Amino acid sequence: MSLEVIFGIAIAGVIALSFVSKLLPKRQPKEKHFKCSHCGAVSCHTERTIEAWRNSKTRFFCQTCHAKWLQSRPHQERAQFSSRGNAGSGSGCLGIVVFFAFVPLAGYFLVRTYA
Repeated sequence: MSLEVIFGIAIAGVIALSFVSKLLPKRQPKEKHFKCSHCGAVSCHTERTIEAWRNSKTRFFCQTCHAKWLQSRPHQERAQFSSRGNAGSGSGCLGIVVFFAFVPLAGYFLVRTYA
């Protein structure tokens, strides 16, 4: 096997693994409920708190306390925090760039190898 074929197979493997990882379920906290760090109310986890848990946060806030906190922020800062929650971490921008950079390279090496 030539180096180009090995490189093409490696790139195809990385692309396949990235697609498979998107299909696998994300980690979830074991507990369905948490105690609000501000008011002490017991609340169910939401996407926002689950994402915070995935980011290794240990203090969670119920929707009411979080909404009050957001209202206390200036408008620009509030918009920043709101958009962060929707995008989440690992939005995939780097993955898309890498994908579109390496697919043409893989195609080039495969065509060059078999032509």
